[in-house]
Amino acid sequence: MTAMGFENPVRTRAGRPRSVESRRAILQAAMLILQTQGYRALTIEGVAAKAGVSKQTIYRWWSSAAYIVLEALTSDPLQPPVPDTGGLHDDLLELIRPMVKALGARRGPIMKALIAEAQADARFAETLRTTFMAQHREALHALVGRAQMRGEIGFDADRELTADLVYGPMLYRLLNGHGPLDDAFAHAVTNAAVRMLKSTAGTPRIRAEAAE
Repeated sequence: MTAMGFENPVRTRAGRPRSVESRRAILQAAMLILQTQGYRALTIEGVAAKAGVSKQTIYRWWSSAAYIVLEALTSDPLQPPVPDTGGLHDDLLELIRPMVKALGARRGPIMKALIAEAQADARFAETLRTTFMAQHREALHALVGRAQMRGEIGFDADRELTADLVYGPMLYRLLNGHGPLDDAFAHAVTNAAVRMLKSTAGTPRIRAEAAE
């Protein structure tokens, strides 16, 4: 297991403690290269040189540059909390809008590169799905759960399908490039998701305390 709590094909050496400082320097170096030069410029050699560590140090913890990027994205301390505005529409918009904006800017090429990496590496694909992707899906699940407890939508609302309908259009537009990832798109996705969820509003509301 990594410090993030997920597995990847890392080559570790028993009995040798990890250096928190070196790990942080590697993650920061990788993100700096991404932001200034792009994913294609990201190499283990380049990260090692910028972080001031050896390639062997990196290979003890990550098997490829893609895993470094994934860890940096997943462990970002600046990740915002799940929105809680008191209403389903605004909660969804506050979740969707920053993601659309990020994909339309610097995060887009990085995400496309990680998705491409996943097509060539089944183990990386599984790690991407169970960490970064799962993190975002869980945020959406929590948001939908709160709306259910407020009585805005029914308890038969399909959280998994909702996540597909929210994140699928973003990634499709990112990969296909047929339309802009802008604020109008964020509003359109939000409105479509709300309409779908509201279609279950007639389901009887069952609170946990009522079932006891």
